[in-house]
Amino acid sequence: MWTIGHTSLPEALPEIVENPEEIVRDFDLDGDWDLVLFLGESPSAFVLLPEIMKQVSAKAVIAPADDYSWLPKGLERQIRADVEALGKAIVIPRTFCTLTRSSFPAIDEFARYFGSPELKMEIEGGLVKTVEVLRGSPCGSTGHAARMLPGTRIEEAPRRAAILVQTYPCLASRRFDRLFDDAPIHIAGRVMESAVRKASEESSERQKHA
Repeated sequence: MWTIGHTSLPEALPEIVENPEEIVRDFDLDGDWDLVLFLGESPSAFVLLPEIMKQVSAKAVIAPADDYSWLPKGLERQIRADVEALGKAIVIPRTFCTLTRSSFPAIDEFARYFGSPELKMEIEGGLVKTVEVLRGSPCGSTGHAARMLPGTRIEEAPRRAAILVQTYPCLASRRFDRLFDDAPIHIAGRVMESAVRKASEESSERQKHA
């Protein structure tokens, strides 16, 4: 069983945060935590992360960036270096649904259930019969697509799943991201499309050996 604590970031942060410790000292960070999920949505928010990690017991943090403007690459390198200098682990999935297991137990425990979609499908008569979510995207779009796919022709299922994810609504930005030469929302769609293809192939293999 997981025990979850929650601390809200200030709604209005200065564009340039010169003294993050003065902001963070007002946060409620008490608790014996194993993992931090940092869901900041601006560069100013991300600047607070190293100071937050100084104040908490957790030895690991997952800090997804679903929009390049939240965390430009230069700032990412700085944040990563500052957190790792504290002797703590950090992963920064772009987008959140690309998260996979790492080499750190607390991150891996979270990634058993949330991150890059993993499915088990059953196919009958060329149609998707059932879809089981083994690991789902943190925003819930994997479960949404899984509920909508039964009855879909198997050759149409990967593309339909990608569209379902992107209209869930997916939380990833629709703005062009130079890191991917595409919009993050399209990355999320392709991640789901790949998961459906893989599940379809695995289902076909099971039927061959049944």
